[in-house]
Amino acid sequence: MNHQFKVMFPGWGKAIGLLCMIIIFAAVLWLVWTGNLNIRYTADREEVIPIWHSILPAFLGIFLIRMIPYESQSQDPSSYQQMEKKHLVVQSIVLLLSGVLFTAPLIMLDQHGLHFELYYLTFKLTTLLFIPLILLLVYRKMTGGQQDMISKKPRSRGHVIAPLIVIVVWCYLKFYSPIAQPEGAIEATNMTELLLLVLIGFMINSVLEEVFYRVWLQTRLEALLGRWPAILLVSILWSIWHVAIQGNGQWDVDVATVIANHGVTGLFLGYLWARYRRVWVIILIHGLLNASPYFLLQVLFH
Repeated sequence: MNHQFKVMFPGWGKAIGLLCMIIIFAAVLWLVWTGNLNIRYTADREEVIPIWHSILPAFLGIFLIRMIPYESQSQDPSSYQQMEKKHLVVQSIVLLLSGVLFTAPLIMLDQHGLHFELYYLTFKLTTLLFIPLILLLVYRKMTGGQQDMISKKPRSRGHVIAPLIVIVVWCYLKFYSPIAQPEGAIEATNMTELLLLVLIGFMINSVLEEVFYRVWLQTRLEALLGRWPAILLVSILWSIWHVAIQGNGQWDVDVATVIANHGVTGLFLGYLWARYRRVWVIILIHGLLNASPYFLLQVLFH
């Protein structure tokens, strides 16, 4: 990957990156200060884990990505410099607002009942899929269809092996090591329906979220602000909406928890995308976060 591309707004990038780092650090510090060292890590269960058990795999994953030699043949943010600056700024603002539009009303609704599920699905598809698609189709016509080439196909085994090493090590830390999150047994149920729900959830959550937050939004913000400011900003934006499905009504602890948990995990996902530019890598990791290997094996072989 070409790391020498010229960031369009480096001053803004440094300021936003610093602010985001302060927010993440403050979230972790607040949990420690208030004695909330055990956090809820998923919306599916009420169990909690020590905060370090969530943070450590993400930071070790980032360290591993940095240490493994890798020469990317994929398109980097410098490709967006072929666009007019005002077009890139408009696209980034619209995508940011779409993310905010999805998040803000969601966390203010009563998170119980069918109406919440319908709102969640409707607004997620509208704000994270339909609005971005309309925006990109409009600009595709304006630019002759030459933007948004995500990546080229791998040209060597190294372009698959490097991310696979990271995935395997992260999976061990997250699901099988002494700091692995707890897994419960699936109660007797209709496995066909459960498998269908897993597949639908994978498309709506893992695929859609990674395409919107990392592929569409982060890549543009990297060109505008720089790599890490973009990763930090997108990670916080992605984490905040989880308050709606994991909050317990204590807003300060809820916000700090999702930032310390999902926000830090977002740094790992964002760096995976920035380093490898392989959509399947981030979708796979996100999918495993939502349905762990242990859970999937139970579904398939119950």
